[in-house]
Amino acid sequence: MLKKNTVNRPDHQLEGTLSALVYTVVAMALGLFMLFVYPQYSLYLIVLILLITVLCIALAIRIMSASEEALTYGGFANEILNSREIINRIDNNKGEPIIENQAAKKFFSGEPVLESLHKNLEDSRQNQLNFQRLEVARKNLKKEKVTLQLVSDTDDSAKWYTIALRPLYLKKSDIFEEEFSIEKIQKETYFFWTLEDVTAAKNMEKIFEEERKKLHYFIHHMPVGIYVADADYNLEYVNESFALQLGCTRDELTAKSFKELVAHDDGILNPRRPSYTGMAVFHKKGGGKGQNQELFVLQNNFKEGNAVKIRGLTIQNLPTDAELQNELDYATDEIDWLFATSPSGIVFIDKNGIILKNNYRAAEILKETSKEIVGEKLSSFFRPPTVKMLQDIYQTYVKDSANREMHKIESRLKSDKIVRIYTAPQRRMRGADNALEGMVLYLEDTTEQKNLELKFAQAQKMQAMGQLAGGVAHDFNNLLTAMIGFCDLLLQRHGVGDPSFADLIQIKQNANRAAGLVRQLLAFSRKQPLKPKRIDVTENFIELSHMLRRILGEQITLEFNHGNDLGFIRVDPVQFSQVILNLAVNAKDAMNGRGVLRISTRTEKLSEPYQFGADTIMPGDFVVINVSDTGCGIPPENLSRIFEPFFSTKQNVVGSGTGLGLAMVYGIVRQTEGFIKVDSVVGKGTTFSIHLPRFETADEDTDASSARVSGDQTPVLTSASASGQPPKIIFGLNVTTLDRGREQTRNPQEIKILFAEDEDSVRAFGVRALKKKGFNVAAANNAENALELLDKGEKFDLLITDMVMPGLSGAELAREIKKRLPEVRIILASGYSEEIARRELAGSEDFEFISKPYSLGDLTKKVFDVLNR
Repeated sequence: MLKKNTVNRPDHQLEGTLSALVYTVVAMALGLFMLFVYPQYSLYLIVLILLITVLCIALAIRIMSASEEALTYGGFANEILNSREIINRIDNNKGEPIIENQAAKKFFSGEPVLESLHKNLEDSRQNQLNFQRLEVARKNLKKEKVTLQLVSDTDDSAKWYTIALRPLYLKKSDIFEEEFSIEKIQKETYFFWTLEDVTAAKNMEKIFEEERKKLHYFIHHMPVGIYVADADYNLEYVNESFALQLGCTRDELTAKSFKELVAHDDGILNPRRPSYTGMAVFHKKGGGKGQNQELFVLQNNFKEGNAVKIRGLTIQNLPTDAELQNELDYATDEIDWLFATSPSGIVFIDKNGIILKNNYRAAEILKETSKEIVGEKLSSFFRPPTVKMLQDIYQTYVKDSANREMHKIESRLKSDKIVRIYTAPQRRMRGADNALEGMVLYLEDTTEQKNLELKFAQAQKMQAMGQLAGGVAHDFNNLLTAMIGFCDLLLQRHGVGDPSFADLIQIKQNANRAAGLVRQLLAFSRKQPLKPKRIDVTENFIELSHMLRRILGEQITLEFNHGNDLGFIRVDPVQFSQVILNLAVNAKDAMNGRGVLRISTRTEKLSEPYQFGADTIMPGDFVVINVSDTGCGIPPENLSRIFEPFFSTKQNVVGSGTGLGLAMVYGIVRQTEGFIKVDSVVGKGTTFSIHLPRFETADEDTDASSARVSGDQTPVLTSASASGQPPKIIFGLNVTTLDRGREQTRNPQEIKILFAEDEDSVRAFGVRALKKKGFNVAAANNAENALELLDKGEKFDLLITDMVMPGLSGAELAREIKKRLPEVRIILASGYSEEIARRELAGSEDFEFISKPYSLGDLTKKVFDVLNR
């Protein structure tokens, strides 16, 4: 037997305990009465009364506990009622709220229900009728449930509510026990109101209705015909498209039988056939020959309840088999054409690595031929590591049938070409097994791209090394300026007969040799102080030929082949001579003292920009100088490094160079806005091609004299004295300008010079040298201190400043002082070229330039020249 589960409600328990207490009190009263009536039984009655008293106390305690539980139970019930979103309210007969939850308090605000509903009622006929139903039900004490649309007081938006009314009469027994009275029943009746917000459901209903209409409209106007018929082929529904296909209206078709529309029955009217797919011929409106319409039909049977019906779909203007075959042939031809003319090589291989099919580009990449290479193995073209990688990739495709990943491999062919390979699985697309037939390889020849990347990386490396070399050379020039300057000061006090004279000369000669090394570093970094001018290439080589023959020796044949109408090139003659001499010395070493050195010149025109490393050479006319030898050649692994500074292949050879020769060549050529290329074959020789911009005419102000070159290839300082006397040479050192000055139109004491230099030793030498000549000199260790002197009211006739200083640069200082003192004369000093200084002071020509390292004579001569200009 099933036991009924009941819940002991605390209010029912309290009611039962109170009843028991009443009965117990009655029993106690009866016991007391019996005690007075029968005193002879007083002992028994007193014991009974005491027991009843104890029971009353126990019941009283139980009543207190049950009361607390009943209050808690009522609190829980009230909390449940208040937490509901549904509005619940109980009214008395007067419409006053007896019990209501929080939602009801917020909604009605204490007003009678019908009054509040009528005030917010949406003005519509259906709303009025439903509200009247509520009024009648309340008056007649009947249940009622209606849906009303109410307007919210807060946002004027209309919401839908389901409102339920249920009368509650708590004293139902009075109807039968007392005199029947309608007024009393109405007075004792309460009304339980329930309001539930059904706006969301109403909105969903509305949306569903709109979607149903849209769906009906969509089906009705689909671009394909749709029809529905019963089992006897009587049409029940046709859409607009089906009617248009047959040239009729929907009303005309709905009244007809589907059999009347079919011109030729090819099985579409077979009731035992559950489905039909194929072409069918229908009558068009008007009938007659030539009025038939061929449509593609998809038809099947379906059940609606117990009835079998027919539905179909018709499509107009589908291509015929001949048209489809023609399109297929065209698509096949197009795919074949794309395969054959693809710029990427395409190769189909089987599981054994045998080529099944390839396009022309693949044959060109792998075998450098236009013929097919079908039947050959990949191992004939690729090196073993690449073949192994392709086999491993094939195995990954075999293990995972859904794998569509494309792998990329960089490989070098046996022919030394660099190829990028993309792999993809070749599968049989039709069939359940999705069989893997092999792989598809897409090939790209990246040899040229890789070479360009290497050249670009080399150019970046050269640029970084150039920046480093330029910075080191700048610091060295400051040191050498101080060394040479202080040597000159000492030579003024220690004459030729002094024992220290020879030592000082040795120090200065070594300083000059160090200056030559710095010039090579600056040439590499393309910041050396050049003095370019336009020269005739052929004439320059005539002058160089004697020196080249002495350097090369008798066992090496020197040949020249000059082109016609070469024009002029703009270079520093001394630096250009160093370029040719360096290439000749390298060629002599490569030929081991025996061979042929050919120097040829020609012109070449670049019609489009040329990418040289990280630089772009603009189009124009160039003079090309080829220096070719028949030596051992340069290995391919060294071609990308030959222009690096300090890189040399002549280690452990007595007299080998510093590795700066070709780096200097590269720097000088690039600084003259040209470029250099090298082509070498091991065992046959090397050709360096120098491209320099070509000019039609020479400069109008070209110097007739050119700088002399000393035996160690360092320029020798030369100057003619005012009296026309030849320079004074001691131990190969020009000392003519050490003490020579020029006649001054002003007293040196009247001339104020501002000497700005951040290097302490150079500044000390310069200030001391100028003061010895009698000038009034003020020194500043940076541009800011120099400007402070001007702020104090100092006036200067000449500014000598270093270009590179912390804070404001020398160019910025010169520009600022020129604004304040328009008549001041300026000498800029730098270890870099004069062209860099002019770029810094763009648009200004009112300054002189002195390159570092400079001697005492160079400095004083430049000052005298500037002041007497």
